Amino acid sequence: MEKAAIFHDSRGAMSFETGINEITLRFRSKHDDVTRAELLYSDLYATTNSSEGWHPEIAKMKVILKSKEIDYWGVTVALPKTRRLKYVFHLIASSGEEYLYDSHKIESFTADSLTHSAPFLVPYSYPNETFKQQPAWAQNTLWYHILIDRFANGDPQSDPSDVVEWGSEAPSKINFFGGDLQGIKDHLDHLTDIGVNGLILSPVFAAFSNHKYDAIDPYTIDPYFGNKADFKNLVEESHQHGMHVVLEIVLDHLMSFSMQWQDVKQKGRTSKFFDWFMIDSATLDYEATDDPDFSADISYRVNQNDPHQPKLNLRNSEVKQYLFDLVKYWVVNFDIDGFKILNSQEMDQEFLAELMQIVHGLKANFCLMSETNSLTPALINNSVLDTAIDDDLVGIMLNYFIAKKTNVSEMITALNDDLMKYPATQQKSMMIQFDGPNDPRLLSLCDDDDQLSRLLLAFTYLLPLSPSLYYGTEYGLKGGQVPANRECMPWKASEQNQTMYRFIKLLGEFRSKYSLVLNDGSLDWGQTSNKNDYLSFTRSSNGKRIFALFNVGYGSIKFVFPPKAKLILSQNLVKDQNRIGHNGFVIVEA
Repeated sequence: MEKAAIFHDSRGAMSFETGINEITLRFRSKHDDVTRAELLYSDLYATTNSSEGWHPEIAKMKVILKSKEIDYWGVTVALPKTRRLKYVFHLIASSGEEYLYDSHKIESFTADSLTHSAPFLVPYSYPNETFKQQPAWAQNTLWYHILIDRFANGDPQSDPSDVVEWGSEAPSKINFFGGDLQGIKDHLDHLTDIGVNGLILSPVFAAFSNHKYDAIDPYTIDPYFGNKADFKNLVEESHQHGMHVVLEIVLDHLMSFSMQWQDVKQKGRTSKFFDWFMIDSATLDYEATDDPDFSADISYRVNQNDPHQPKLNLRNSEVKQYLFDLVKYWVVNFDIDGFKILNSQEMDQEFLAELMQIVHGLKANFCLMSETNSLTPALINNSVLDTAIDDDLVGIMLNYFIAKKTNVSEMITALNDDLMKYPATQQKSMMIQFDGPNDPRLLSLCDDDDQLSRLLLAFTYLLPLSPSLYYGTEYGLKGGQVPANRECMPWKASEQNQTMYRFIKLLGEFRSKYSLVLNDGSLDWGQTSNKNDYLSFTRSSNGKRIFALFNVGYGSIKFVFPPKAKLILSQNLVKDQNRIGHNGFVIVEA
């Protein structure tokens, strides 16, 4: 047995509470190296001395994810009444040898192994503090991300004076097309038709830009979008359509034109706002470059090397109160369901933890989300974020399906590893979003290949995460880097990709009909081929089974329909020959 491949982390996503009185434990091993595994466990203070021995309970473990390199094992057991636990793993190798794996070592399993073992420990924990059930609605949500100025113009009276006719020119950093809150409200039925039940809105706050990430007044609705009554009405109408509303917000920095920063510039260290920021030198200077929004040498901390975005000191009590009052205002007065926090990876964890307590105190099922990076698993596992867009998983998929930098086996191994970063509850609410306001659109990433983009979307909808669409994906919008990825939503039928629309509508219906399997079911990889570039897997739950086969290779592959199988969705399937062509797939209920 490859001992170096055996791994368990008793403090991370391999040991987590799945209910008030349950705990799930996982470990990793080399593929097919362990044929059987048992969890030996008991109350933390159960007798272990050599005279009486330790008589633990035994729970059989099962493989929950596997690839050609790694197997992940898991089991869920009841916590003792004391809410304290100790445990070891009993492993039976493919060679027949037996091993004991504890917190110190992996050794041969013998009759007296337990008398001198060093078990992994779960100390006493308060259930109301350590077990946090995330918002249940976030675990089965189809998200839709809207850049408000580019979605729909519902009230021309609120348009800026220099508004451009809808879709009449290429998007730029400075043009306005008149999208507003009324426009979103007018098209809620459209979103319902494609299965959307969660909205992510770009900032609604008054700002100079068309994207509004540079708020002037975060307490005011931008007049080009409407007013507070319009926003409140949109939230209410969205709720009536069964949708939750999440608002994007920036909390880690202000803009250089803000009242607070201007006061610091004028008064220096005597400004009452000086300690609001992280300033190295009161001269507040920076080395200018050809790009006015970039400098490598700045005397104060900023967002993304932009001297016009000074970062806030989130450990300053006045800053914290200012930001907490702001988020309370939007939750209490408008009943929004969540915030998507930008730059959370650079924010103080104590601040995020306090923010979590505040918003959950105001609304128990409130959702705090962000994008992911290497720190995100810790933020989520430490309960300072509810969920995140899993950028790592998106990168894994793009590297295989589009960039061709990895093969099938490598993609599956990386995907499994990513899924295992998070406890089961958190994993189900993690989000997959290929594109957004700051990324090239999916169709452009696929080099305008409609079939490849549909294949990627179908694969995404099958995973145990929550898909997220960027506005216009359902109509085949294209666009590379900012601002080309911010085109106007094409509402004229002649400008729409109706094939893509019908496909996404079918995906939404599929996601809704099979939600229990897709949200809670197991993920079991089937036949794969690095040479021929295809993969298959099964999602199963409570006797219901969905089988999927994807062919990324250039040759066609044979597909044999399982007995009594029901075809759900397919692409490039030659049914009379039972063959699947390039970028083809088949999804069946079997």
